[in-house]
Amino acid sequence: MACLLALAAAVAAPADNPPPADLPAFDCAGPFAGDASEAVLAARFGAGNVVFRTVPGPEGTTFKATVLFPRDPARRVEIAWKDEKRRRRPEHVSVAAASRWMTAEGLGVGSGLAAVEAANGRPFTMAGFGWDYGGTVTDWNGGRLARSGCRLLLRLEPTPGAPADDVDGDRDFRSDAPAMRAAKPVIYEMMLMFE
Repeated sequence: MACLLALAAAVAAPADNPPPADLPAFDCAGPFAGDASEAVLAARFGAGNVVFRTVPGPEGTTFKATVLFPRDPARRVEIAWKDEKRRRRPEHVSVAAASRWMTAEGLGVGSGLAAVEAANGRPFTMAGFGWDYGGTVTDWNGGRLARSGCRLLLRLEPTPGAPADDVDGDRDFRSDAPAMRAAKPVIYEMMLMFE
C-alpha cells in the first residue's frame, strides 16, 4: 500500500518526476528534433540499438519506422520519417506500453490526468474513449504543453474499473469534466508530431 501511495504522489507531481538519467527528455529538441535522422540516432544510441522495420499503425494499418531499442520495451521508440528514403526529418515519434521515456515536465506512460493538467497549467480537451483515437488530447487550450512546429500528443485511457461510459465515443470532453475525472485516465502513449 505504501508503494502505491508513493507512486500516486510521484505521478501527481510532475516536477518531482524528472526524466530517467540514462534517457534524454522526450521532447521536440535533442535527439528527436525536427532535423533528426536515423544516422544521428545511431550515433547517439548505438547502431545496434537502431533498426528500420514495419510497425503496426492505427486502424489496422502498418508503416515503416526506425525503432530504437527494439528489444527493450522500457526504452523502445518508433520514428516515422517525412523523408523515409533518407530516414530524416521526423513525421512523428512515439512511445507506449512500458516506456520509461518522460517529457521535460515529468510526464510519462502511467501519468494521471491531474499530472497532465498540472504540467499544462490548465484543463485541456481530449477525445472520448472506446475507439481508435480515444483518449487523444485534441487541444491544450493555450496551456504550457502547447508547442509550435512540433506538437506533444498524449493518449490516455481510463483506469480499469473506473466508470467511463459517460466519456466514451468520438466526441470531445474537457479534462475537468466530472465524468472525465471519475474515469481516472492515465497516459498510455506519447507522440511528438511534426508539422
